Amino acid sequence: MNPSVGWVLCVNLAQRIPTGHEQEGLRPVIVVGLPSLAGQPRYPVIVVVPLTTDREQKWVQSSPTLYPKLPSKAGGLPKDSVVLLDQIQIIDASRIVLKLGELKKNEMGPIAKGLKKILNFHL
Repeated sequence: MNPSVGWVLCVNLAQRIPTGHEQEGLRPVIVVGLPSLAGQPRYPVIVVVPLTTDREQKWVQSSPTLYPKLPSKAGGLPKDSVVLLDQIQIIDASRIVLKLGELKKNEMGPIAKGLKKILNFHL
């Protein structure tokens, strides 16, 4: 499988320390970067951001740029979801379990905007 930016995948995320602060286990993620676009990486890795279920959490409401929302069915998601841009990570492609779907350009817009803000890119 050769993932592309905007793909929604189900992956195995490693256990985190401290537990409960970061997503772990079998989780949906969005591919937001491909190191292979910049050169030949040493290992097959992808840049992802995990998602969590949207439960109208206060922290989501207070920081919509950091936590963009996606409706159910977007990219094959079964539930309304929140993109956790504060948990961007690089994972080995072997952690991919399956592809759920692909986000449309307009659905990726708020994610790209938030990542630009976090990474302080002024392009």
